[in-house]
Amino acid sequence: MQISLALSVVRCRAGCPASTDLILRGQLSEAVKVGTQRLNRLQISGGAMERALLGQMLGRTLIALGREQEAQEILQEMRKVYDTVSKQWVRWFASLDQGWTFLGQNRAGRAIECFRSVIDDPDVPADIAIETLNCMADALHSLGESRRGMICIEAALERCYRAGLSEIAELVDCHRLELLVMQAARQSNELSDHVLATSYRERADSVPDPSSLRRELVEREQSLECAELVTQRLHHLQLMLTCLAGGGTSPKFTEVLAWLKERRLAGLESNARIDSAMALLAANSPRAASEALGTLVHTEAQTRQSRYAMDLHYCMSKLYQVQGQMNDSIRAYKQHVEQAVYVIRRDYSQAATLSSSLSPSPASSETAETADAARLRLPLKYRCAYQFIVENITDNALSVKHVAAHAGVTERSLQLAFRAHLGMTPAEFIRKRRMECIRGELQSTGSIGAKVSVLDVAARWGVRNRSTLAQNYRQIYAETPFETLHGKTRMTGSEK
Repeated sequence: MQISLALSVVRCRAGCPASTDLILRGQLSEAVKVGTQRLNRLQISGGAMERALLGQMLGRTLIALGREQEAQEILQEMRKVYDTVSKQWVRWFASLDQGWTFLGQNRAGRAIECFRSVIDDPDVPADIAIETLNCMADALHSLGESRRGMICIEAALERCYRAGLSEIAELVDCHRLELLVMQAARQSNELSDHVLATSYRERADSVPDPSSLRRELVEREQSLECAELVTQRLHHLQLMLTCLAGGGTSPKFTEVLAWLKERRLAGLESNARIDSAMALLAANSPRAASEALGTLVHTEAQTRQSRYAMDLHYCMSKLYQVQGQMNDSIRAYKQHVEQAVYVIRRDYSQAATLSSSLSPSPASSETAETADAARLRLPLKYRCAYQFIVENITDNALSVKHVAAHAGVTERSLQLAFRAHLGMTPAEFIRKRRMECIRGELQSTGSIGAKVSVLDVAARWGVRNRSTLAQNYRQIYAETPFETLHGKTRMTGSEK
């Protein structure tokens, strides 16, 4: 995310040039202080565009610092600014802001939903489209869709050249090099048992010769000397290439990670540690990989709750195997597979629905916008409850009690918040969401004549009881799931 952050703040430079320069030099905490002071002044006498750009810059910077709650508060305030200008601003900026939040949470599928609504708009300004395409590439790559990620990068570069945005084009090209190095690491034979290994091999373009790739990285690093945030990442990528080429474990790897740690860039540091560990495992250097992971791996329970659980369990499995702890290795690998299945069910379907032109269907875009709008109606501390429901809707054990515990609130306060702001209780929202998902799958499979079982579809969305399905579905749609599947929609009395 280092290069993506640099690209975003360059786009937002007009909001606060001083903060932009600090961020590019890697002084993010100082940039937040300067930017916050300026934002307070702009609230008294400042234009909407200036405030919006500065708010976006601060939000993304706080995500990089791992201060996500503060980031969400600022970005929510910016939505009010967007509302004062136009619906287009709300659609473009709010969707991009939300996508950034999901990227920081390693929720690639949800990020893709947000980015699609921006990319699909023919009226979106070039610089906003370029940032969105750049972020979309990150999300797609994390799901193994490297080829589509590179298509996004190429589209972003083309828009840069058409709009004459040379500085941003240079950063997009750095991002292209970054994805190529990441792609090379994920295609390593040593990582062939990773659940997404096949995707990285089959859904990727050929990687350039490592020596030419390294030369390009060095050239870019030299041309961007004043942007230490980016040059540190480019240097990190060079070290990863060295590992993949069998160059052993360089002590400078530790220096790169220490640079992030010293600046308290928690969000960026986590990504960099996992990238380093994967490259070192690909180079068959497990001890160095364990050191690179550092504090990311604690107890198994903490690892399971991590947003990087899929890759962390994979790394742990490899490390246990080297140590001869085969039972622990098998257990960690099973957890890796379980997490991967969860990610694929939750996120991969969003990437799979993208057309070759990266345009969403109008229906899916409308659904994503509606869902985001509903979430934003809730008070800040209850939004994580809404998000938890959406991300765990396929779990048939999902309950209001679990949701309240996750959000750190009482069941009663959760009930009151949902009823007051969404017009329904959490339990009603869970039922409604499940029925919507079931209906959508039944309609899509029925339209292509696929043979499916209604109960199998319902079970995939957490509903296993036939009578519960029939009752809830008929109550909302006035027809049975079977009728939806076969296109036999009943006519209401007014239609007869």
